[in-house]
Amino acid sequence: MVVLIALTGGAMLLPAAVGFTLREHALARAFLYSALLLISLAMLIALAIRGMASRNQKFSHPFYYLAAAYLVLPLLMAIPMVEAIPGLGFFNAWFEMLSAFTTTGASVMQDAGTRPINLWRATVAWGGGMFFLVAVTALLAPLRLGGFELFGMHSRVTQVARGPAGRHLRSPLEGGYSDRSLSRMRSASAVIAPVYLAATLVLWVGLSLAGNPPVIALILAMATISTSGIAPSGALGGFVAEVLIALVLLMALSRRLWPGAQIIRQEDPRLWCDTELRIAAAILVVLTLLLGLRAMYAPLDAAFAPRLAELWGIVFTSLSFLTTAGFVSEVGRSAEGVFSGAAGTVLLALALCGGGVATTAGGVKLMRVFALFWQARREVEKLVHPDSVGGDGPRLRLLRQEGAFSAWLFLMVFILSMTGLTALLTLTGVAMEDAMIYITAALTTTGPVAQMTGPVPLDWADLSRLGLAISALGMVLGRLELLLLLSVLWSRGSWAD
Repeated sequence: MVVLIALTGGAMLLPAAVGFTLREHALARAFLYSALLLISLAMLIALAIRGMASRNQKFSHPFYYLAAAYLVLPLLMAIPMVEAIPGLGFFNAWFEMLSAFTTTGASVMQDAGTRPINLWRATVAWGGGMFFLVAVTALLAPLRLGGFELFGMHSRVTQVARGPAGRHLRSPLEGGYSDRSLSRMRSASAVIAPVYLAATLVLWVGLSLAGNPPVIALILAMATISTSGIAPSGALGGFVAEVLIALVLLMALSRRLWPGAQIIRQEDPRLWCDTELRIAAAILVVLTLLLGLRAMYAPLDAAFAPRLAELWGIVFTSLSFLTTAGFVSEVGRSAEGVFSGAAGTVLLALALCGGGVATTAGGVKLMRVFALFWQARREVEKLVHPDSVGGDGPRLRLLRQEGAFSAWLFLMVFILSMTGLTALLTLTGVAMEDAMIYITAALTTTGPVAQMTGPVPLDWADLSRLGLAISALGMVLGRLELLLLLSVLWSRGSWAD
């Protein structure tokens, strides 16, 4: 936590430097003084805890590390926002930072803000995306949570855990959790951070060459790699920029596109045989064909080029919401009209599906969707042919059994969380339909979906403070992986006995 506080302070120097460059001295000083404050605080805490005894194993579960980060860091990140934006208030600043750190991208600021402010929001989201990639690799993978349970079922560890007759032996959570979290996070950071930074720099250079101003290009690059969707209005900057963004968004569809993919075991090492990429491709192709036909229903004398642009807009917007980024194409401007009204629920469904396991994308995740689909396919087959034998190989058979059960458990927890939070939000005076959209956007960490779904665009600033607090809880639950919280309760319950 001390390192994270110091890194937060160091990150504030970037908007401070941009503010001084743009001659926004008051804003730049707010970030500079806050950076010095946090760096000094981190140094004092480091000196105070140096030489202390080892941590209490009672709180060594990864849930406590992640919960502490999402509770403490946004409070510190909000300090310069309060000083830089008069009238924003600490609560709204905290919501902005929590939304950015969870890569949700929801905003309560009425105007777009200055470039240093948008850069700070994008920087927080960028850091939150890298933090989650490191945490999910270092903390959730050893517990086979966060979607890893769908990949590791055919590993030797799991086969030993199942026993000779499929009987239950022991789980990684039984007998306590080995507290090597910090060392694992350091190792994961050394592998992931260079690639994460390099991809951001390459996209930044590409967007700058495509004609975007350097600061706007950096904001877009950070928002893309973190799938936060934080960008000023009208900042995408043309077809070339959208193609570059779409290529980077593909990294949010599969963990195998990131370093350290050996933690995911698959029978076929070829990238084009990746299950998550195939599912995403199928969803995008079917959706593009259906919405493309709907959009093409126009007079025959309509120009061909605008229709191609609209088709690209459908592909780009669908990919963006599937990866929970939330960008809307500016090349195919009529694509926004395609998703208007009832068709806007398509974007909501895409955000619910989510991206790949152990990526910055939120949602239910594509692999869980595939596990449920494969089990449903087998059940329908058994209804037609009751005596049939399901083949598909050992991996897919296990995916239909344990994988489908795990995916179903996550889906039920997700739905129950959505129901409970929606009910709480309606008690604050929000209409039922609007409350469901807000909570879905929060749980899937796709803030822009609130503006694209429903009869009229929704504004996060219209929520009361209690409503914003409920939505913030949804963002944290959606980012923490709900099964992680259950694992804490489960490991303290019957398994501990």
